[in-house]
Amino acid sequence: MKKWTGKVMACTVAAAVLVGGIGGLTTAPKAFASGDAKKVSPDASIPLHSRVDVGLNSIVIQSSGIINLSLDNLNAELKKGKSISDLARTSGISRWDLYNKLTNPALEKVENALNQKKITEEEAKQLRQEVKDKYSTAIDKSGYQDKLGGKYSKKLELKTNVDEDAVAKALGITENELDAAFSKGKTIAEIAKEKGLTEDQVITGIKDNLNASLKAFINKK
Repeated sequence: MKKWTGKVMACTVAAAVLVGGIGGLTTAPKAFASGDAKKVSPDASIPLHSRVDVGLNSIVIQSSGIINLSLDNLNAELKKGKSISDLARTSGISRWDLYNKLTNPALEKVENALNQKKITEEEAKQLRQEVKDKYSTAIDKSGYQDKLGGKYSKKLELKTNVDEDAVAKALGITENELDAAFSKGKTIAEIAKEKGLTEDQVITGIKDNLNASLKAFINKK
């Protein structure tokens, strides 16, 4: 049984586990003269990386599924000074194949967001470059670790251990299917939607794994 270990805000544990930073989108049609088609523009009031999450904060997690190495073991090897590309080559996966398997799903998300008018062409160009640069640097960096963001991350930190088996069961899939989904850059929320499940249903299915950590956190001095 594999476990994930990460730091998340206590006040948003469920959202951090399930959503992974996905933001909503509200678009408003602009009025034109009679006969003109309505034009929908991206909502610039929503931060770019909330409108489209390209997985820049979960590169190690994604790599784990591609390399077929548990997240705990992968992080342990990285902490010894190895790089993700080093570990991929050990598993028979070339650096180029690893890079493509990581970036292709992210770039596809950018194109989908552009087609859905969630982002502008200029923003898409920016995201494409970020994806290429960030993934390339991350997989070659010795000891690379995923980093969680958020303005409160340094104030409220919680060590959590969520069983991958429990999440897979909550979603009604196998651990291998879950790993495969992660390797494509999908979040648990996206997988749940594909399975016809609501986020609340999945939260209910895995929340028992968080109770012990939450209890210890709120009693910590």
